[in-house]
Amino acid sequence: MPIDGQLSFDIDELIREDLRANAPEWQGAPLYFTTDYYSPSELDAAFQHWKVLYGNFGCIPLSHMWHRGFSGISDRLTFQEHSIAMFTADLRAEPEAEGPGDLIYQAVCEPCDWHHVSGTENGAVEGWHDHAVPGWRELPVIPAQVRVREQSSLTKLGRRWIEAHYPPEMQVPGAPMITERARYATRHVAGHSPWGGYDLSSTALGQPASDDNAVARSSPKLLSAPTAQPAVSPGAQVLRR
Repeated sequence: MPIDGQLSFDIDELIREDLRANAPEWQGAPLYFTTDYYSPSELDAAFQHWKVLYGNFGCIPLSHMWHRGFSGISDRLTFQEHSIAMFTADLRAEPEAEGPGDLIYQAVCEPCDWHHVSGTENGAVEGWHDHAVPGWRELPVIPAQVRVREQSSLTKLGRRWIEAHYPPEMQVPGAPMITERARYATRHVAGHSPWGGYDLSSTALGQPASDDNAVARSSPKLLSAPTAQPAVSPGAQVLRR
């Protein structure tokens, strides 16, 4: 590190030492990992306060605190009176140290003072849908032959298939869709449904589309999709205030 950079780093650390020694008692969310419910703004404020006291360098693995993802797409997603904010906590231990050793995920619905903590991102997303979108697990899987989106717009074939198979109450802002995916395409993607909701992976849910779901482009008749069986997120845990 250049001398000027090292000097600046040392000065910043001296300032933080003074802040830690003289800081007033913190009244917000804990400055460490917690499974208790706190609102998104409370979690944001606590993580920011930790960085003021200890610096940005290594703040995620060192603090083990809840922090938002980098995309932020899910934080703008709402369905009816519900909203979702996604957080991650890094509980992995430093090399040669002992610790729980994993990433933990949390979905928060602030209007309901509700949250769901899971060992996987998909598990947290599915837990929120169980809370906010009743009946989503029964949605038919959109087959891979039906290309739903063309760049940022809905394709004609996708619109026809969805209008024929998805109930009207699941064609509203924030509603999800379930799409057939390749074997390793298991991530649920925020903001990718036609209504700004999640594009949920059928592979992750264990709900592959059957051959009867295929739609021929030359045929004006759409085939009915079979009803998907409910899936259960393994190891999911719902925590309430």
